Amino acid sequence: MTLAVTAALGLWFAQAPVPAAELAETSPVLTDRHGAWLNVRTVEDGTWRIKADLEVIDPAFVEALIEIEDKRFFTHSGVDGSAILRALKTWHQSGVASSGASTLTMQLVRQYKPRPRTFRSKVIESFEALRFELHYSKQEILEQYLTRVSYGGNIEGVDAASRIYFGKSPRYLSPDEIALLIALPQAPEARRPDRNAQAAKVGRGRILKRLSTARLINPTAFAQANAAPIPLAKTRLPNQAWLTARKLAEQGETTHSFLDPHLQTNLENRLALTVDRLAHPVNASAIVVHAETREVRAHAAIGRRDHDGGWLDMTAAIRSPGSTLKPFVYGMGMDDGLIGAQTRLRDAPSRFGSYRPENFDHRYYGDVTVAQALQHSLNIPAVGVLDHVGGRRLDAALRAAGASPTQSGPSEEGADAGLALALGGTGLRATDLAMLYTAIANDGVAMPLKWTRDTERDVNPDLISFEFLQADTAKSLRRVMSSAPRPTGSMPTHLGQNIPEVAYKTGTSYGFRDSWAAGISGEYVIVVWIGRPDGGPRPGATGRGAAAPVLFQIADSLAFDHKTSTVIRARKTVERLKSAEEIAPVILFPMDNTEIAMASFGVESEGIDLLVQSASNDVRLYVDSAPISKTRNGYRFKPDAPGFYELTVIDKIGRKTKGRFRVVSLQDVNHPGL
Repeated sequence: MTLAVTAALGLWFAQAPVPAAELAETSPVLTDRHGAWLNVRTVEDGTWRIKADLEVIDPAFVEALIEIEDKRFFTHSGVDGSAILRALKTWHQSGVASSGASTLTMQLVRQYKPRPRTFRSKVIESFEALRFELHYSKQEILEQYLTRVSYGGNIEGVDAASRIYFGKSPRYLSPDEIALLIALPQAPEARRPDRNAQAAKVGRGRILKRLSTARLINPTAFAQANAAPIPLAKTRLPNQAWLTARKLAEQGETTHSFLDPHLQTNLENRLALTVDRLAHPVNASAIVVHAETREVRAHAAIGRRDHDGGWLDMTAAIRSPGSTLKPFVYGMGMDDGLIGAQTRLRDAPSRFGSYRPENFDHRYYGDVTVAQALQHSLNIPAVGVLDHVGGRRLDAALRAAGASPTQSGPSEEGADAGLALALGGTGLRATDLAMLYTAIANDGVAMPLKWTRDTERDVNPDLISFEFLQADTAKSLRRVMSSAPRPTGSMPTHLGQNIPEVAYKTGTSYGFRDSWAAGISGEYVIVVWIGRPDGGPRPGATGRGAAAPVLFQIADSLAFDHKTSTVIRARKTVERLKSAEEIAPVILFPMDNTEIAMASFGVESEGIDLLVQSASNDVRLYVDSAPISKTRNGYRFKPDAPGFYELTVIDKIGRKTKGRFRVVSLQDVNHPGL
């Protein structure tokens, strides 16, 4: 009977759960594409506790730790009988417990569940240590100890302590650093070097003497280590890409991302500057994807902290994409053989069932090509093409590509759920748009974005790729979008050498709630969103005016080698640009052979905005040889009657550019068709 009870108790003791398995919460770590640390977060209680790995800890430190704290660590079973007998003998002779008997395993038990320093507690810790030894190997116990051991304040674990006090990994440690890392846990608060440098130095000196006695360091190393300065300040752990870290990094794990640290820093700074310059509190977010590999190289969302939602990840928020889906509408029409880039469509007031969309500027341009309709984001032609392609078919294609459209996005009142897709009548995430535009960059093939190396291992490209558009269609869309008018202040590609070509599309959601710009520049895809996190309107804020300039600034920064210094980059940029004498003016609108529909003529006419771009600000504009004066709103021409007109732009040195356009009466424009 007694034997059976003893066996049962022994079995229960061996199989009882060990608290370490539940309580060892450690800080998540995010690395960049090169393996360097980008971000480390504290655990829930605000403690820096980084998971220890003996493979990346200096063996000299481990050897010294065993010598000082637990010489028989690798031979005892959790309780060192010889040490206990020695401690009892010392206590009996002097009446004072001057010789410790706690093994590293017993100290680990105490880290998980501190108890009063009594004889009863020592007995409990001894039994718990025996159970730890039954469940874990010596290496696992040592790693748990080096993860949980306190170094004062909110610092736990040798990895966190080494990085915070010395600014480096514990892979390579000097003798003075090894001694300090062993001395600190013996009195974590009393010996904190940032508060009690002298006490830290004294404690380090005692450890150095013991290491010297044990012949783990030679006299020269001892002298140098003893004279080494004590670190007086803490080093901040990496806190870059905090938003991405929160999205990707898992508790206690090291997540290897594809983020480029230089691109990430530039993106965060660019968005922060954008947000600070705006008069009203908004958020700005952006994603930069390496098109060929689909790796996310930069990802950030910045918000003003003086309004609700300033800290939200708006790249994951479901918002109306505005007109950013128009390339896919026209692309599907091209795939079906309905249209080509130069097919002419009619832009005039139209009704599609109960749905009557309008152009953003409430103007209509009559007979336009598909390229012109896309470049100037005309609504009527896009809805007309989608009416033939099918709104539900586009929705299904978006889903098959991996996007998650939802009808919760804001749309125009009365809009048909299918046709309204052309104008943003759905909800998408910025990550969805980044994936979709990456498909255009990769000849129409859609695949998921790659955030981490684990994703790369787990994903089978043959199972998840989707041919959204034909290769020729994707190439045609890139050419058309590359010729779209660039935002004010952006240098056209033909005005200089190596200025990045950007194939892009902007979007503005209904009620001016969301400003979008998505594009392809060189080997990168960029998506920018600006708006209020609560979905509130921002009257007058458009994708072209708010988001496109940021996209082009990002594209410009990507065009230069990020390893080159700022001064050299600036000098090379100047060298690449042509002089003003070599550059002819550019007519942005009306484009050559454009047809514009107008409701009225003469003095009552709203007029046509004439947009030009030139290296010289001193230009003269003529329509049919009649000069056009510049007003505070720019150049505006009011035709007296329908007909053909010729626009001429001449710069100060006599270079000229001409373009021909036609003006028709809105009453004469028929229903748009294919």
